[in-house]
Amino acid sequence: MERVVNDIDEIVRYVRFPGWQSTSAGEREVRKALRKTLFKYKLHQDMELFDKAYGYIRQYY
Repeated sequence: MERVVNDIDEIVRYVRFPGWQSTSAGEREVRKALRKTLFKYKLHQDMELFDKAYGYIRQYY
């Protein structure tokens, strides 16, 4: 699980920008990056995990 978190952290830091939460393009890029990372670990179909991870990213990044 630690690798998943580290990968999400790395990719989100790469695609985000100041104020990304206020733009549809920013939200789309972060969601896409998160889905891609979860897919790498075959966790992409767990919508609850995606929603919780995205909520955390939106709040703390």
